[in-house]
Amino acid sequence: MAPPRLHLVVPETTDQHAQRCFAAACSAGDVASALAPGDLVAALVPLAVKHSVALLSMDEKHARNCDGIEVTTRADYDHARKLLGPDKIIGALCGTSRHVAMDLAEAGADYVGFHQARLKPHDEPIIAWWSGLFEVPCIAVDPVGPEQLAALLTQQPDFIRPPDSIWTSPEEAMRIVTELMQAIAEQAP
Repeated sequence: MAPPRLHLVVPETTDQHAQRCFAAACSAGDVASALAPGDLVAALVPLAVKHSVALLSMDEKHARNCDGIEVTTRADYDHARKLLGPDKIIGALCGTSRHVAMDLAEAGADYVGFHQARLKPHDEPIIAWWSGLFEVPCIAVDPVGPEQLAALLTQQPDFIRPPDSIWTSPEEAMRIVTELMQAIAEQAP
């Protein structure tokens, strides 16, 4: 199995700050995708194209101007697919629900995202469960740094989300993503 790639979640911030941190993160590591607030999509599209990053909008209004959208329900998925057509990416944030994940994957979601940190200690790791049974890629959506990486890598997520501190500054984005990529290279099965 290939090592996981990075999935960024862009916070509400200014266009210029988001652009600088986004560019630094993309330069430092293997960023596959990013989820951004709709009002930042236009500012990030050129950088996403430059770095071959799939850029997804958090809202329907801006989803036509990027690579797609992330949804949370079957009704939202059906609506987005009808609105955006077959060529846009529609990902599914499933929380910790196996049922929602299976339903949305069956509907055609391009990926599923799980909140791995919200499980109870006695619960089976949801990402390991998904990765062992399904082909649809999964994202570990709770932020993870190098220190938490080993336990997550054994579950074989396709994508991981770096710590939110990457949005502090371009320098922090570069440092954290570099450390995370090094840890992935050293620890990936």
